[in-house]
Amino acid sequence: MSHLNNPQKNEIVPFTAVNEEATVYKKEAEMVLLQSQISFQKSKLMEKIDFTLVNRDEALFMELSKQYITLVHHYSYLN
Repeated sequence: MSHLNNPQKNEIVPFTAVNEEATVYKKEAEMVLLQSQISFQKSKLMEKIDFTLVNRDEALFMELSKQYITLVHHYSYLN
């Protein structure tokens, strides 16, 4: 029973360090999801804008273009 004579050394990781790391991963995951959502929205808006050009719907083209510009401007930090 030599293991009883040796003091056990446990490495203690502060909970705050683990929690901070989890927070960083969570924020990174949220950023990836946001980028994906914005990319999807931009793609769908571009499809709709293309459709308005084919159908020569100027009013809808202007509305969708404004939405696209607003989206790009609002999330410019993602590029």
